[in-house]
Amino acid sequence: MSRRLKKTNLFAKDVSSLLYAYGDVPHPLSETVQCLDELVSAYLVDICTIAHGVAQNSSRNKLKLEDFKFSLRKDPVKLSRAEELIATNKLIIEAKKQFNENDQQSLKRFRTEEDDERIEEEEEEEEDNDDHESSATKTDRPLAKKQKSTTQKNSK
Repeated sequence: MSRRLKKTNLFAKDVSSLLYAYGDVPHPLSETVQCLDELVSAYLVDICTIAHGVAQNSSRNKLKLEDFKFSLRKDPVKLSRAEELIATNKLIIEAKKQFNENDQQSLKRFRTEEDDERIEEEEEEEEDNDDHESSATKTDRPLAKKQKSTTQKNSK
């Protein structure tokens, strides 16, 4: 194990939830959670230290994903789980990109010509109002905005 870490309780909530998921009581002892939290933190520090050493041996200052894979190479179960999580993360990122692209395209597709004309008219009105407001003093602007909003409500 690595050198002694400060008691940070970084993973206390997660450890508590995992203990409950694996059959422990809903609120495990704080000593148990703290002990497992220290073990998890120490393990992560050890893995990161090994990965940092691998990067330095390759004459790099930045860590790469391959450095972490290399540090897990002696444990095939953990290595395969890490690779599975990496692949799943890539799929999620690609799905989010496609969802965002499809969402933007569908918004463009459903806008009609009438909507486009209405939006253009509103933009022109805003520009005209901005020209008229530029002559007003700064103290008059909140009043002009209130008047504008009340006229819009009345026209509806």
